[in-house]
Amino acid sequence: MSEILIGIVIGGILSGLGTWVATIIQQKRWGIETQIERLSAKRERLEIAYERTLKELSDCMAKNVYSAHMASNIDLLFPEAVSRAFSELVKDKDKSELSKKHHYFNITYAMKNSLKNIDDQIDELILGKSYTAVMKDALPKAIKKPLAK
Repeated sequence: MSEILIGIVIGGILSGLGTWVATIIQQKRWGIETQIERLSAKRERLEIAYERTLKELSDCMAKNVYSAHMASNIDLLFPEAVSRAFSELVKDKDKSELSKKHHYFNITYAMKNSLKNIDDQIDELILGKSYTAVMKDALPKAIKKPLAK
């Protein structure tokens, strides 16, 4: 009698185990999909904001007057690397065309790099860490750094 009872208990545990494992796997998959959606939406918002800001920045650089709205957007809403590159532009005493182009390039580079970082995070979630590690090593060192004066 006790052998039958033990068999029933073990059978019940094994049959319930499949349900729990499937639930846990589904929950993990849902979490990853949610992260990917959030990162994709963030990337889209940043890309649109970057395009709008670069157009405005180009006009401002030509006039050498920077709007408070644009400057606050760059400082508060954009990644720190973009804010730093913009601060360097504003602080620079050299207002020559070459200097402006150099700063514009660095700001653009920081913007594109932040989009690339988001893409890398998405790739890491989808493909795994080993893929993104291999791809980062594949880029030449010269491409990874902005131009220095």
